Amino acid sequence: MVGCGGSDNTVVSQKYVHKYGFDISEQEWEQREEDGQIISTLKNGVRIVRTYENGALHGPTTYSFPSSSVVEKLLVYDQGTLLKEVTNDTAGLPMREELYEFDDRTIITLWDEKGAPISIEEYDGELLMEGKYFTADHELEGQVKGGNGERVKRDRAGLLICRDSIEQGLMTSRTSYHPNGLVHTISHYDNYQLNGIQQKFTSTGKPLMDLHWDHGILNGEKVIYRNGIKVAAIPYVEGQRNGLETHFDDLGNLTAEITWKSDKKHGCSKLYTDETIDEEWFYKGQAVSAQKFDMLLQRARMIADLPPLEINLP
Repeated sequence: MVGCGGSDNTVVSQKYVHKYGFDISEQEWEQREEDGQIISTLKNGVRIVRTYENGALHGPTTYSFPSSSVVEKLLVYDQGTLLKEVTNDTAGLPMREELYEFDDRTIITLWDEKGAPISIEEYDGELLMEGKYFTADHELEGQVKGGNGERVKRDRAGLLICRDSIEQGLMTSRTSYHPNGLVHTISHYDNYQLNGIQQKFTSTGKPLMDLHWDHGILNGEKVIYRNGIKVAAIPYVEGQRNGLETHFDDLGNLTAEITWKSDKKHGCSKLYTDETIDEEWFYKGQAVSAQKFDMLLQRARMIADLPPLEINLP
């Protein structure tokens, strides 16, 4: 089974145990209505114990860590229907539990390294309806009620990962954090898609990047910073670079300009130095001379029945 002890699921041994505890053959297992347990050992050392009643999974199914008696995963069934799934750490302490209710509700509990709850959440389908979130000192620090509120995520050591705004069961914004506690990223969402401005920061708190999203697609200016100073601005239209890309040095002086069309260099690109301006011309991503760019552009406009453009060539 992938995810429990690795990807090698070759069975090297298997035995059948009747519900009254004695070993039986596979043929007897089938003849006795498949009541009891099937115990399998995989090549990677994972031990799987499945419990059946009348041929359907019923009761606990466990997966051990490789070559260990410690249970990594526990699944509980009721006549073939999965009711609960628990994932443990190598010490056997629970890390995550999912309870599956019959009305499409799921209750998810996470625990820290000492076995204390980090969070308890209740979902209605994919909508987060209720949630309680605890600090490393086990104090309530965030709560979702009726699908609205703040979700707080921490790792098992208590380190803050992110804070999410929840509205009508959906995440509308997320602030993630560096390990030192400073803000890493501020993002906004609409139906789980990035939407609006997204800001990224360095571990020292300086701006690193600004991006503009339109329902998961870059649409607007992407700004890049170095040491908190703007060094590049790249225009996007519906996920493609379109328009004039500009670059700056640490003093704010313009160092380069690149013209884009449909995500390809198109037009004049300029590199500025203290004394000179170096120019390169591109037509739909292909390097050309300035004269050839003009010829290709005018030909394309004639084919499209458009008037010629005046271009200032060097």
